[in-house]
Amino acid sequence: MKIEYFYSLASPFKIIAKKYKAEIVEKPCDLVGGIFFKTGGVPVPQRSPQRQKYRLDELKRWSEFLNIKINIKPKFFPPKDPHIPAKYTIAANLLGVKILFGHDLLKKLWVEEKDISDENNIELTSKKFKVDFNELSSLAKSEKISKIYTDNTDEAIQKNVFGAPTYIFNNELFWGQDRLEFLERALKKS
Repeated sequence: MKIEYFYSLASPFKIIAKKYKAEIVEKPCDLVGGIFFKTGGVPVPQRSPQRQKYRLDELKRWSEFLNIKINIKPKFFPPKDPHIPAKYTIAANLLGVKILFGHDLLKKLWVEEKDISDENNIELTSKKFKVDFNELSSLAKSEKISKIYTDNTDEAIQKNVFGAPTYIFNNELFWGQDRLEFLERALKKS
């Protein structure tokens, strides 16, 4: 059982699939320059004031409901360069650190007020998971990782992903943390 997980490293929520013994296939992708551009989405800073306000209200509601500590207006959101942490996360996955690396970077952004485009903050995460930063950095900056990142973005668009986070299970798309209950129902049925 696999759940494809398309997300931007600026997405504030993640899921836990342990309950159903489902593997999460993490697929960081280019939300703004790729998915939004191709599907008509609008980056948060360019949205109307009404949509921006509602987004903040929802983040607050969900953080309280899920008991997740989150700063709804993090200092470094959106990240200066969201491609950097996404590529490091892909590289960390290839080096064997799955889900936890990206989760730690999201925590740095949404809880700790850290710039996840800053390689010094990424290095702290690599140390936390005992990943050699020089090896990680070299891999993250490679053509191999750039290709995976582009392929993830292209695949997301092909599979009708239009926002993040998006989960795909058994070819069914679930967009946003508020759809996790429907994803869980689908997992129960399989």
